[in-house]
Amino acid sequence: MSLKKDIYSQIGTYLMGTLKNFDTGLNLPDLAFFDKQMGQFSRPETSYALPLPCILMELRNFSYETLGKNQQKGNGILRFHIYFENYADGFAGSANQAQALRFYAFSEKVNLALQGFALPNMAPLTRVFETEDNKEDMIITSIIDYGTIITDTSTNESANFSLANPSLSVNKVHGIKRPPQGGFVDGFLM
Repeated sequence: MSLKKDIYSQIGTYLMGTLKNFDTGLNLPDLAFFDKQMGQFSRPETSYALPLPCILMELRNFSYETLGKNQQKGNGILRFHIYFENYADGFAGSANQAQALRFYAFSEKVNLALQGFALPNMAPLTRVFETEDNKEDMIITSIIDYGTIITDTSTNESANFSLANPSLSVNKVHGIKRPPQGGFVDGFLM
């Protein structure tokens, strides 16, 4: 199975199982959907309606170095887009400010779930970047990047060259002739 497919599948299962049943005092909805980032919100006419809150994940900018035959180490970013529906007003004095600011608590729960999360062949995730959108719509988008190192064993280094297949001739030597006893003259054996 593909390492990236394993990472994607296992993180999705983990988040769907973890980001639910929050403390009732937080008034947070369960994570409703997890998918691969494919521009679903930038081109909604080509996508289907997504339940919110949802997280879309993408693997970004991995640079690789070869560790040995069939093994490479990739250092890069897993990016998580968090989409949270919000129809309340977040300004000070608003009657529904607490409702409007719930997305901060939800984003914090996402970070608590992901920070330090590790899988076989994937080092623990470390948050390296976070931002929010400033679109004037009712879906708040937070983006969190996590750095990690993956060890990919799917590389077939031998695909680009052929191993030598020498033919050997073995001759048995019955005796060894040694030079006559003597000393060195001008650096040569006599």
